[in-house]
Amino acid sequence: MKFAFLTEVYFPHVGGQEVFFQELAEAMVRRGHQVDVHCIGHEPGLPADEMLNGVRVRRHINRGRYMKPRIATLRRDWSDIVKFSAEARRMATGEEHDFFLMNEWPLLHIPALPKQVRARSAIHWCEIREDRLLRVLQAQLPKLVGMNFAVSEAVAAAIREQSQRDCGVLPSGIVASRYRSVPYQDRSGVLYVGRLAPHKNLPLLIQAFEIAAGRGFAGDLMIAGNGPSRDEIDDCARRSKLASRIHVLGSVDEDQKIDLLSRAAVLGMPSRREGFPRVIAEAMASGLPVVTADFAENGARDVVRQYGCGVVCGTEPADFAEALLAAAENWEGFSQTGLKGAQSLDWEHVAETLEEHASAVAGRN
Repeated sequence: MKFAFLTEVYFPHVGGQEVFFQELAEAMVRRGHQVDVHCIGHEPGLPADEMLNGVRVRRHINRGRYMKPRIATLRRDWSDIVKFSAEARRMATGEEHDFFLMNEWPLLHIPALPKQVRARSAIHWCEIREDRLLRVLQAQLPKLVGMNFAVSEAVAAAIREQSQRDCGVLPSGIVASRYRSVPYQDRSGVLYVGRLAPHKNLPLLIQAFEIAAGRGFAGDLMIAGNGPSRDEIDDCARRSKLASRIHVLGSVDEDQKIDLLSRAAVLGMPSRREGFPRVIAEAMASGLPVVTADFAENGARDVVRQYGCGVVCGTEPADFAEALLAAAENWEGFSQTGLKGAQSLDWEHVAETLEEHASAVAGRN
């Protein structure tokens, strides 16, 4: 089959949905399909059209300010979104594809496609938002396409409830064989891996670690990643009474990340807002229990509950500290449950699911 993936940003930009669309596209190519990715060419100097690991990537022209618009509260440059949506419509009209998979963002590209194309298309919902306008869109956009997918069962349930339309699950996958699990006695400390951004809420993790360490939690806190909050997190770590046990590592490569996942005792995910964080799947494949907080827009809590791979706790530092200690105390059970669940998150399994649904939708049309 010939697939078109439409998403706002793509590799080399780093983020959960970028990784999802890149690795799913490459998995589909390995299964013998053709995949064309269309995205907004938000970074200067990148080719407008290139082949990456068998995937054709087509970056559409923009003004170079897509991720940093002049009006910061808009979060994205909407003139680029309008242009991308118009070009997506022209592409869908002029080129033959059997199936279209669209990231929910940047939203406008979904209604822009011709009706007959939307009938053989699916939206991939990576997160649920609670503000009024987005709730309306979450209720209406699923009705425009032939199929909907979500990154987790909890997000899928919300789409079903709000739109009254069916919604399958395409989780953020992994290559499970890359990761390694080692016994608890060879591990220590808490690990965070991800972007350093305000909604990731790292001060909560630092405060919780201080409390847990005061109650005997062994090891250090390792924070791996980079982003706009790096200076704030560096300062927060320096001012901590346990500064010598808190290490802000910056960006790490794949091998370093796999090693960190195999050496930590608990993964801490204090985010206020998430979809299906890929690092939870990676932690599961590493036998690493996860602690996350019960914020309303934090999809990580639903993933942890679904797979039974850790603890969902309250949103205060004392709650999170208690959960870190509980995860360590019940480490073996969470570790084994996570390892078992990780097998269903392998990319080959995820790609097979998309293949089956796409064949059915394309066949109906």
